[in-house]
Amino acid sequence: MIQAKTSRLIGISAGILILVVLFLTPVWADADSPDFDSPDFEPSPQQVLAAFEQSHNGFSVDELILQDSLRESYLDRLMNKTTSTDRDRFERVALATLLQLRKSGKLTIRATRRGTAVTSDVIPVAEIATRVVMDRHRVSVDAILIDPELRAELHVEAQKLQQDIDLYQVRKAALQLRKRRALRPELVLRVADWQREVRTYSLAELSSLLEKDDVPHSPGVYLFRHPTEGYLYIGEAADLSTRLAQHLENSDRKSLAEFLIGSTPKQVTIELHVFPADSPASRLTVRRAYESELIRSRSPKFNVRP
Repeated sequence: MIQAKTSRLIGISAGILILVVLFLTPVWADADSPDFDSPDFEPSPQQVLAAFEQSHNGFSVDELILQDSLRESYLDRLMNKTTSTDRDRFERVALATLLQLRKSGKLTIRATRRGTAVTSDVIPVAEIATRVVMDRHRVSVDAILIDPELRAELHVEAQKLQQDIDLYQVRKAALQLRKRRALRPELVLRVADWQREVRTYSLAELSSLLEKDDVPHSPGVYLFRHPTEGYLYIGEAADLSTRLAQHLENSDRKSLAEFLIGSTPKQVTIELHVFPADSPASRLTVRRAYESELIRSRSPKFNVRP
């Protein structure tokens, strides 16, 4: 009875804490509205529409952004009209302009073809990889897909989970998850920056770093992940290095310990949200609020088991 009341009080306190921080901290921009600085040359709506018509090959705007060949064809047609040498910046603006034209109803060209369907086994990898990039840079899914640097980072994170994964499928799955509102950033992540650093490691990499004492002795939250099972376990710690060493040596979470024993080092990856020692996350109530919000939205497999 006492334990139940205590749990409720912690939950209420965590909720109040999040609301207080929300009023004190700026939140993310609208998840569907990428905001990029314009380059020296901004393609006009007429140029963008003409380039899309000449390069989309019957596919939609989404598919043009997702498919490498269509994307390159579209960008090459617009690059011919500029002397800009900053290809990455030009790419961001050219694709953002295309999305804005569609959103405003000015793009009336209908798609007659569909891309390859996403296979269900890609969904866990796409969700985890996309969330890492979103959490690390505080950006939307659309921003990740149109920014070449963020897109490349998405690919790297997906390949950490599954080396031979189809990257087109990852991008398309990320877009589908966004459309289903399955990737909206948690409230606590929208407000709790505090110089947070997001790192990802394979199980083997983490073991090696722990042996060298190269994992931060800092407060934070950690997430165990798997390419087919999704999120396995989410926890918080005042000292990430000490707590993760305990998990890898003999986790007190029985179901997680059994899973780790039966997995190869390449299958399980760990994501760390590392906070400075003097940040608000040094307080247990703050870390619990952060951890609880991630558990609620990401449904890790072993957090509901002993």
